[in-house]
Amino acid sequence: MNKNLLQKKVFSYDGYESYLYTGIQGFFMRLNHKILSKNVKKESNKIILDIGGAAKPHCDIVSLEGVDEYWISDSKKMLDKCNDIPGYNLKKHYFDEDPDFNELKNSGIKFSRIIASHVWEHVSSPEETLLNWMSLLDDGGQLDIAIPCDPGLAWRTGQLVGRKKAVKLYGMSSDDIDLMMTREHVNACQNLVRIIKSYTNLKGKYFPFKIPIILINLFVFFRLKKSDFNSMI
Repeated sequence: MNKNLLQKKVFSYDGYESYLYTGIQGFFMRLNHKILSKNVKKESNKIILDIGGAAKPHCDIVSLEGVDEYWISDSKKMLDKCNDIPGYNLKKHYFDEDPDFNELKNSGIKFSRIIASHVWEHVSSPEETLLNWMSLLDDGGQLDIAIPCDPGLAWRTGQLVGRKKAVKLYGMSSDDIDLMMTREHVNACQNLVRIIKSYTNLKGKYFPFKIPIILINLFVFFRLKKSDFNSMI
């Protein structure tokens, strides 16, 4: 290796669950999951795909009825740490080995519900990813998405409130925390909302204020069905 070449900083994500699901962050993240499953019918939980849920599966926070199979799609590293969940028939999809979900598509499996909580802002091709998720749903299935209102003022203020805890848990400087978040949240909330609005007539549900303004809210939620799309699928 050429020692004269500058190397990209490497960060450890150990402590991720402790950061997100304890203290004030934990309160709002758990509430986020509860809102995501509000008014979900029992039959919609029959075959679930939890995208990126290995660190904290949705069913660990919200009790779900009527589940025959509970799939989690995440990296092999994260899934190898994920133990069986009592009461659920846990199955694993290794995302890093099948990023386009072709393995699931070719198997013919269709999900009655897909959950993507704080995931979509991380992917490099959000539009293609959304259409991939929709293609995995059965005809009556639903995709439940939660998106952080980043770079809104309320969201950024919340990040500052938890900064001291993040620095301690990750063993990183405040500047490095900013760099890590810049790498992770590659899609701004307003861009993701714009993608959904380009395909559907849905407006989303905003929290904590019902006013559809990203600047003042923490999360925005969408519940998507194939019938919501403008004859694209």
